[in-house]
Amino acid sequence: MTSASIVIERRTSADRRRSPTSPFGRMAWHGKRHGARRTEDRVNTYVDRYEPHLFYAAIATLLLCCADAFFTLTLLQQGAEEINPFMAWLLEIDIQLFLATKFALTAAGLVFLVAHKNFLLFNQRFRVPYVLYAFLAGYVLLVKYELVLLGF
Repeated sequence: MTSASIVIERRTSADRRRSPTSPFGRMAWHGKRHGARRTEDRVNTYVDRYEPHLFYAAIATLLLCCADAFFTLTLLQQGAEEINPFMAWLLEIDIQLFLATKFALTAAGLVFLVAHKNFLLFNQRFRVPYVLYAFLAGYVLLVKYELVLLGF
């Protein structure tokens, strides 16, 4: 036996990879990965931590979604019509179902966008945060339009 084939085990603790990371542990809430380790891996990678501006944009979009729902219901009471056929169908069934579905779909889409913040779209031309900001701008314009319709 040669000296090159002898391996000395120096670890004193158990291998941390033998069990999955607990969702209630420190690493679940305070991950270390802000970005990819290598320059060539910076596209289409997931991370543990996200920039605050993404959080603020997502929260602002959710708040504007709620405002849109409120203004939509107010406009419907004044005789307007819902032009989205799916949302109009939900309104026929139940207003609470309409509100819950609208909020859930928006929230799920925002979570998806934030989780994919390092990904590129449309033939590698746009980063996902641009899509998030486009949705935010769209909601700003929609709520402004609804306010104009309401006379504000």
